Amino acid sequence: MLKGGESLKHIIRAMRPKSWSKNVFIFIPIVYALELFNSDKMLSVIVAFAGFCFISSAVYLFNDAYDAEKDAAHPVKKHRPIASGIISKSKAWFLAGLLAAVGVSAMASLTLFWGSCATLIFSVIYLALNVAYTLSLKHMPIIDCFCIAAGFSLRIYIGGAASGVAVSDWLFLTVVAASLFMAFGKRRGEMIMSENADETRKSLTQYNLDFLKGVVFICAALAIVFYSLWTLERGNNMVYTVPLIIFIVSKYLLLIHEVNSHGDPTTVIFGDKTFLLSCGLYAVLTVLLLYSI
Repeated sequence: MLKGGESLKHIIRAMRPKSWSKNVFIFIPIVYALELFNSDKMLSVIVAFAGFCFISSAVYLFNDAYDAEKDAAHPVKKHRPIASGIISKSKAWFLAGLLAAVGVSAMASLTLFWGSCATLIFSVIYLALNVAYTLSLKHMPIIDCFCIAAGFSLRIYIGGAASGVAVSDWLFLTVVAASLFMAFGKRRGEMIMSENADETRKSLTQYNLDFLKGVVFICAALAIVFYSLWTLERGNNMVYTVPLIIFIVSKYLLLIHEVNSHGDPTTVIFGDKTFLLSCGLYAVLTVLLLYSI
């Protein structure tokens, strides 16, 4: 039974439902494979998406409970329910285990009813990777960002496995470059906003702003190049979405270089109407090009 401040509202906030937006990557393979209206495959992907939302929330709770003391010293993270003490660490541990069990069970159901055991395997790998990330890997510069990129790549392959669609090599490289772009951008923002990097994230002490600025632009450029090559391979006039992607990447770069930005992708994406509108326009244009023309 919930006590006082540990209300359902705070528990939901600790689960970070806004961050579930990252899990839409699971739908990418089925959309680009022109199977969006295949009801059986779409149902499988929806189950995978729902299961992964529980798994990702379990990871957030585990990470926040483990880092509660350090997060309390962070200018932004200190307001999170666990770091601020609204939700106890013991409650967070319990909820993390419960959500992980529910999410893994959903992935196991795909194995039973759709024969897609790869979704379960990839999900377990994701959980193991994030436990290792929380315990040690996030303290290692560059490796920490590659762990984040691996998480996004696993989302793509979970979506591919759930829908029975092969993931293109160019699409894989696009996702890796784009996620590294966001991860290094977040590190840059954290470094600027944190008064004491050692108390908030150890890896920040081994980064410097010139390096982060350079690698952010490198990854942004690679993401655009890889995406452009993928559109040429994909056909269906998808090459005409490249200018819009350049705009979206440029807008994101502008947003993370604002004075008060701490580089968190979810905050950046939902904090700017123009950026949201351009992403929505890209989604509509993609569906029209793939399914109507």
